[in-house]
Amino acid sequence: MDSENFYVNAWFAQGVSCDNLKEYENAIEAYRQALRLRPEYADAWYNLGIAYGNIKKYNLAALSYEEAVRIEPEKVGAWFNLGVAYYYQDKRERVREIYQTLRKLDLKIADEYSNAVFTEFKISPSAHYSAPPDI
Repeated sequence: MDSENFYVNAWFAQGVSCDNLKEYENAIEAYRQALRLRPEYADAWYNLGIAYGNIKKYNLAALSYEEAVRIEPEKVGAWFNLGVAYYYQDKRERVREIYQTLRKLDLKIADEYSNAVFTEFKISPSAHYSAPPDI
């Protein structure tokens, strides 16, 4: 493993640890450090969105998830959480668009999403969380 990968993985793992400790501001900084080294790291964007969502910064969460799905268009958890962020921003049309995208990617997750945002919001955005890589 080269030194850049080591540092990216270390920052990412620190972010996950901070998330687990509910130290969301520290998690955000750790994910941002990982992204400075590897801007195309979808899992870091994804977890950054979760951390922003946990402190109710839904606009920044949505921007993070948008980057994650730009990099990995099949990343179902990022689409799900993007819809949640739109839900909290009262962007109802975008919430519906995400549902249609999820139906194409994973019907089971689309149903879970539908129940969460269209019926009664029961799912925590962190339910679809990227684990740290093995270092």
